[in-house]
Amino acid sequence: MERFFTRPWLKALSGLFINFSAAWFALIFITPIFTKVSSSEATFTLTRDFIYGMLFLIATVKIEEKLENERYP
Repeated sequence: MERFFTRPWLKALSGLFINFSAAWFALIFITPIFTKVSSSEATFTLTRDFIYGMLFLIATVKIEEKLENERYP
């Protein structure tokens, strides 16, 4: 059975995840400018955006490490 996550698929997934990460980090700066929310809600929203940004960034790093360390013919 052929692997589903071949090198091109992993490269595409890595590119998608880094874009998701950048979008979540951008929301940290954009959200306070365009929304008028209470401080407790803003704190929750900004913390959530940071956590999601970090999760996608970590996933991207792990995928890139896998691509770098794995041998493909």
